[in-house]
Amino acid sequence: MEPLSFQEYILSLDIASLPRVLKVCSGVYFQGSVYEVGGRECCLSTGDLIKITGLHLQKITCEDPETGQATELPLNFKGHFQPSRDKLSYMSLKKLVRSRPAGLQDMPFAFASAVDLTVDGQFIPKGQPISLLSVARHEGQEFANCTTMGKDGQHLLCLPFSFQGQFCECSGQPSYTLSQVLESEAMRGQRLKCSALSRHSLLLCPVYEVQAIMHMRKEVVKIPSTLEVDVEDVTEESQHTHFIKPLMLSEVLRLEGAFPMQAEILEGPEYPPIFENDWIPHLQKGQKIQIHGKSCAWRILASSSKGRRGSRHFLLSNTYQGKFRRRPREFPTVFDLTTSLGMGKCLRVVVTKDCESTEEDLPSLSMGDRLEVLHLAKTQVRRQAEHKSIEVLLCSRSSGEDEESEQLMLPLDLEGGFVEEVSDSRRYSLPEIVEQLQLPCEVKVTTKDSSLANDILGSFSALRLEARITEPFLVTSLCEAPSVSFQIPPQWLDMALFFTEEPAPPQTALTDRSKVEELTESFYYHLLKLMPSNEAPPPRPPKRKDFRDKAGTQLSGAKEVTEKPKPLPPLSKSKRTPEESVPPSPKPRNARSRPIVRSSPNEYSPHRIGSQMVPKPTKPFKEARDANVSDGSDHDYELIDDIKTTDKMQKAVLHY
Repeated sequence: MEPLSFQEYILSLDIASLPRVLKVCSGVYFQGSVYEVGGRECCLSTGDLIKITGLHLQKITCEDPETGQATELPLNFKGHFQPSRDKLSYMSLKKLVRSRPAGLQDMPFAFASAVDLTVDGQFIPKGQPISLLSVARHEGQEFANCTTMGKDGQHLLCLPFSFQGQFCECSGQPSYTLSQVLESEAMRGQRLKCSALSRHSLLLCPVYEVQAIMHMRKEVVKIPSTLEVDVEDVTEESQHTHFIKPLMLSEVLRLEGAFPMQAEILEGPEYPPIFENDWIPHLQKGQKIQIHGKSCAWRILASSSKGRRGSRHFLLSNTYQGKFRRRPREFPTVFDLTTSLGMGKCLRVVVTKDCESTEEDLPSLSMGDRLEVLHLAKTQVRRQAEHKSIEVLLCSRSSGEDEESEQLMLPLDLEGGFVEEVSDSRRYSLPEIVEQLQLPCEVKVTTKDSSLANDILGSFSALRLEARITEPFLVTSLCEAPSVSFQIPPQWLDMALFFTEEPAPPQTALTDRSKVEELTESFYYHLLKLMPSNEAPPPRPPKRKDFRDKAGTQLSGAKEVTEKPKPLPPLSKSKRTPEESVPPSPKPRNARSRPIVRSSPNEYSPHRIGSQMVPKPTKPFKEARDANVSDGSDHDYELIDDIKTTDKMQKAVLHY
């Protein structure tokens, strides 16, 4: 078949023969490599294959060949068309029959030959009417059963559809609607007459939106029929051509009833891996995988206690068969104790260190106190001579077994140490923990999962089960090992693939390798951001007014020194050492002056600045000072204004 322009091919296309496969013989390109404009394909390369699946009529232009005038017709045009008298002949009987929009059902109809015919010894002069009665098929060929009147009466004729000649319809001209004309392969290129439009013959030029499938295209491609490109029909040669339709793994998750299936990866995951395992590296381009179906398992986000490598993070499937035992939870603040409220279970904790309340009206705690968490409440406290309402946690305290308990209110910003009292020695499975305990909780693996070759969870002294995750997973295996499965979360690990035409092998028992998946540290923190959280931030503690340093920073635990340094007592010349006789060199103006601290086993031992004895800096002051030094600040904070003091000391020594 010779190449045709795309528009000519579409106008001559029999819609009943779809789908058809075309090969692009000469491509068309737009400047800037524009491949798609307005949802339509606008760039085809030479050699591309196109599988036409449908036509959608866009518009119809009616053209007058004599005047060149063109008019666009509405798609619901109600006028009727008739074949033009100046062009009624068809070169074969098949073309004559196919030109009738009503098809072969509109029979019998009469036609005539423009030349004399001789069929099976029967002479038929030109112009003699021939009636087509029916169509018969024999050995793959179509024949027309016809009759004609001769000198000796009516004659029966059996004419093949391939019979050549010049045929035309006779008697009255039939009328056709616009849709009938467009459905007829032969009449789409014929000249027609329409009294509602013009007295001249007209040509109908329909423009279609061609719907097609192409390689590596996710959606159906829409090509305008007016695109200037040459094509040829290669349907017969392309019977076994597979048009690859790429899909994302997240799109596969939404398919229903398509599993199991085989697929080939077109492009592996681009972002950093989310799991630290041995099957992630196999998900590369060209790898064939078998998708067995969707997983209905939920998972638990867990973290190990800190070790040499820091905390490690895992996803535990609900199919994990190990056993756990509860461990006491630790709470650093009173605010963390409020997370246990609303579960209908009593929480008892032990105070592990002394806690001094930041509010004057609220009590402090001592190490060893036993608390039972009751409920949240509100109370009035005095702050800067004003009464303010704050939220507190109501608890019941007892310091020993024989002592009576007392109720006390603790501010939520109180920092300390609390450890849960646990007397539960029962061993739980993972589903039992989710059903009976509150997350987050601390556990330890007492029985490993025997189905795992190496259950790493048993090597940790404690695990923190943080949250339950119900994201969907796809059960997958590599084609070279179809019985060993792993589960991929498409919403976190998406990649491009396509379905192969190879049938999926029969389902066998699968060995799950995804019961315990270790997360990378970066993905763990990313996952925490994705998880919903309704918890309010902890309250901000009130400011303290105990001490201010040179920069105005408010500190506690140190007293301000206001006394001036006393002058140095005179020394006798006989007791003067050679080092003391030499006056010290003056310090540069930008030199930093630091107090000289004398070592002493007593933490609160005094040290001397000049002749003034001042208390040793306390821990809060040291932390504030070190923080200023470590963050690159230009300020040099001292306990007192020792720069002036040091200058006076130097003057006193020089004077002496």
